[in-house]
Amino acid sequence: MFASNTEIHLNPPQREITARGLLSSGFNCILQLPTGSGKTWLAEQTIGDCLQKGGRVVYLTPLRALASELLERWTVRFSEYPVGAFTGEHRLNGVYPLSFEASTLLIMTPERLDACTRNWRSHWTWIPKLDLLVVDEFHLLAQRERGSRLEGALNRFRRLNPFVRILGLSATMGNRTELSDWLKGVDFGSEWRFVPLRWRVSRFKKASDKRTILLTEMRNCVKNGGQALVFVQSRRRAEQLSAFLKDEQLCAAHHHAGLNHVDRKATEASYRSRTLDILISTGTLEMGVNLPARLVVLYDLQGFNGLDFVPLSVNTVWQRAGRAGRRGLDDAGDVLLIAPTWAKGIERYLRGDFENIQSQLGSEAALAEQVVIEVASGLVKNQTQLHRCFDSTLAKHQQRLGDLDSVLREMLEAGMLANTLKKGRTCLEATGLGRIAVRQMLRPRTVVSLSRRLRSDSAQDFTFLDLLLIAIGTSDCQPKLPTDFEELDGLSDLLGQERSILLEGSTASVLKRFHRSGRHLLDTIKTALVIRAWTRTGDVESVAEDFGCYSFEIRRLVESLERILSAAVAVLSPSKDEAESVVLDEEDVPIRERIQALREMVAYGIHEEAVSLTGIDGIGGKLARRLLRIGITDIEDMAQAEAEDVAMVQGISLKRASSLIEEANRVMGKRSAFYFRETGPTIRSVSSEWLSSIDPYRLNRARELVVRSVGTYEYVVRGGLEPHRVFSPREGKVKCDCLDFAKGNLCKHILALRMYKRD
Repeated sequence: MFASNTEIHLNPPQREITARGLLSSGFNCILQLPTGSGKTWLAEQTIGDCLQKGGRVVYLTPLRALASELLERWTVRFSEYPVGAFTGEHRLNGVYPLSFEASTLLIMTPERLDACTRNWRSHWTWIPKLDLLVVDEFHLLAQRERGSRLEGALNRFRRLNPFVRILGLSATMGNRTELSDWLKGVDFGSEWRFVPLRWRVSRFKKASDKRTILLTEMRNCVKNGGQALVFVQSRRRAEQLSAFLKDEQLCAAHHHAGLNHVDRKATEASYRSRTLDILISTGTLEMGVNLPARLVVLYDLQGFNGLDFVPLSVNTVWQRAGRAGRRGLDDAGDVLLIAPTWAKGIERYLRGDFENIQSQLGSEAALAEQVVIEVASGLVKNQTQLHRCFDSTLAKHQQRLGDLDSVLREMLEAGMLANTLKKGRTCLEATGLGRIAVRQMLRPRTVVSLSRRLRSDSAQDFTFLDLLLIAIGTSDCQPKLPTDFEELDGLSDLLGQERSILLEGSTASVLKRFHRSGRHLLDTIKTALVIRAWTRTGDVESVAEDFGCYSFEIRRLVESLERILSAAVAVLSPSKDEAESVVLDEEDVPIRERIQALREMVAYGIHEEAVSLTGIDGIGGKLARRLLRIGITDIEDMAQAEAEDVAMVQGISLKRASSLIEEANRVMGKRSAFYFRETGPTIRSVSSEWLSSIDPYRLNRARELVVRSVGTYEYVVRGGLEPHRVFSPREGKVKCDCLDFAKGNLCKHILALRMYKRD
């Protein structure tokens, strides 16, 4: 094995794996080892052996941040070989410093591999030459969104290169052998750890007691020279607990995906250098990043699954618990679960009864996406080949595959695919809509929805806000920003300054138009208002502060909306014949052109006057933003500008400045600075009089909660961030253990109980 002189330092599982030759056998292999037991070392040895033999390797990591760390480390470790990282952060002006073909060790996310297999012809120079594919965190196959796409990418890669060897790594899989059988390979599992774990459970009766438990544990841990990681279910809670511990004179900080890259790295560095004792984190630290602690606390044993708060899986709990135990510093790692006294089933966490990793292609939407990809990529030409293709999936192996023929019919009827006659044979082909979905990595239902909405009779009248509501309302737009009751008045005021035809009419008609519940529509509207604020100011930090969200969330939204709006433009792109036959009123701005402008506005944070600059040949959104900085705010400013002033902008020479000014004057005849300015009445926002003392927002939330009696006067209310207890004596005041009630409010839990009692 590579660097075999280190064999004397091998731990028991590493020694057994090496002795059995599992990683040099030529077979696919699944390794299941606890966090901190040497999985990465084994992967590095296997990569080194492959490179020494002249092979090529792809390493898949689910985290972009980890890809950067691995690039830095492996550029030194494997200095004789070209190492390239292929994520968005590593592109410079859209180009990777090292190409796919030039790299012998390629580090990428599952999403990048997916994109490569969809467009395999452009990557044919290296895909057939690959010898080893390492998939870290192999259990991601079970994730609802990412899992189906990872499975589809692996399935295509194995058909494109049947000789590639797959090494899957994970700490938590309940069906390791089944997964290796699917790959026709071998597997190995061990529970050995460098630092063993000690598990404890601390119970609480009232939710307000949780902080007291945490504070006691943190003081004891720090007093004894330890560090702690505390996992919570939301970003807000991470920040609140961090502030609470700081107020108690403890050295604590928070960590979550809402922080920018620099802040996250600085926090991680402080923790590694031990200048930080306690880190409160969401699930961002459960994978990849190496930040061990003496004590890991699971403050919350529930998580949001996209629809509701549900108990954490055993796999997730053990992923987080695996951070406990610092090698060389601790004799054991401590894991503390904080749970309510009435919670059942906690024992399964202590036993480590891992859930099976199950294919997500049982979902009709996920299967439809993969069907369209296979046809659009040219790997499937007919129905027989389609069945043969999916016979090799994990879904088929687990007998979870959906009805392929039914999904195929649906995609044909939706216009994503078509039957064509070639040389007397019926062949499957992707239509324009199908190719758009594959190229932009969108679900078929998203593209179908865009097509239906944007080709409707009223589409020509859609405002920028309407177009944003449509794009944000698709399942592919992430994240949706949640709305709090306290924000409603402010959002109503902002909405009253906007123009929209989709929000006209009664509440019932608007809800029906969007096929959304009131809560989801509110989130969609807030998210659209955030993006409109971004296009008007171009200042992501101030917008995030104004709307109580994170700048990182806005940047993710911008990335997501760029893809969706690009798809919308493509959906409306006419064929040559259609283009010649279309006649528009001279005063109308075609809907497609408006969407193109909106895409530039969203991508670069420029307003509707500034986007008129992009009508000048040679000016895109990026250059328009630079021109804004020197006071050229629209096409009219450009037409009247001095060449010397324009040449002050980076990337514009004096000669080019003169050319751009000349072009601006030419275009001015057809497109003024107000070309995209919207006119017409604003949205009429009407506030209903609510005469009751009951908060309507809390009442609506209460309807989603589940109440269960646990005693004569005691009830448990579930369905929110965490379970709460309500005490309802026959005589006297009803009480709840939540913070909202402690502030003097009539909380949603008491309202839920009153509805439960048919009050």
